[in-house]
Amino acid sequence: MLQQLPPDNTFDHRRSGDGEHVGYIHMTDAGGFIPFDLLHRQRAEALELEEAENLLDDLGLAMFVEDWWLDLDGEQVPVLIREVRRDGVSVAFTASGAIAKAADMTTSIDILLPTDRLHQAKGTGT
Repeated sequence: MLQQLPPDNTFDHRRSGDGEHVGYIHMTDAGGFIPFDLLHRQRAEALELEEAENLLDDLGLAMFVEDWWLDLDGEQVPVLIREVRRDGVSVAFTASGAIAKAADMTTSIDILLPTDRLHQAKGTGT
């Protein structure tokens, strides 16, 4: 089942060092804090606030340099994440295992978040 980013009691998390938006933190009714990455994926169960912040800080923006696959018409197509917004992600097509320079940045697909169509390539994260 695709998980939704809880709309209530959820706030943006920005790294203290540079102010970069690196995820979301949801405060539970029990007072715990659940970290979500920029793609709305829950990254841990409820933690103390500092632990949730540190987890998101450590994840950072690594997703922008990792290999991704998009489910498209029954096939898995290699893509590069171009941009992430609160409600969606833009991806560009690339050759499998290619670096960013090999991506076709003139053509992209916008996908609503959350999505179950976007997957990290094996061995490039969690």
